[in-house]
Amino acid sequence: MARLTVRLTPEGRRELEEELARLVAELPTVSSRLSDARAGGNDPAENLDLRDAMDALALLEGRIGELRALLAAAEPIEQLATRDGLIRLGTRFKIRHADGEEASYMLVSPAEADPRRGRISEESPIGRALVGKKKNDQVTAETPSGPERVVVLDVA
Repeated sequence: MARLTVRLTPEGRRELEEELARLVAELPTVSSRLSDARAGGNDPAENLDLRDAMDALALLEGRIGELRALLAAAEPIEQLATRDGLIRLGTRFKIRHADGEEASYMLVSPAEADPRRGRISEESPIGRALVGKKKNDQVTAETPSGPERVVVLDVA
């Protein structure tokens, strides 16, 4: 079986490590909540507190496992201004949408994509369309809501 590789920026790796540490620190509290809930009976169908505590523990352990797997498969990428001015993974850039709105982003892997925080995935329609583009290039990305035209204003 092929090994999964997740490319992360140093900032993205740090954030995932911080989330993992926070969740691991929560484990004793959630485990204690489960133990307390067992006092009301061991049948989740009759003990809603027990069912809630079991669900919370399962979600927590699931996310911890997911983060550990991501970090184990992580391959670092450098966040450097590109010398050739091309957009690639780890590059920050500014674009203007067809409606005139301007936005700044960093191109990242899907593991750390968060458009609200200015991080778009290299696998998103706009991310794919922008890979390899430079300042003043115009691209049209096929998005779920239809074609979206953007102009690259700056690449850092």
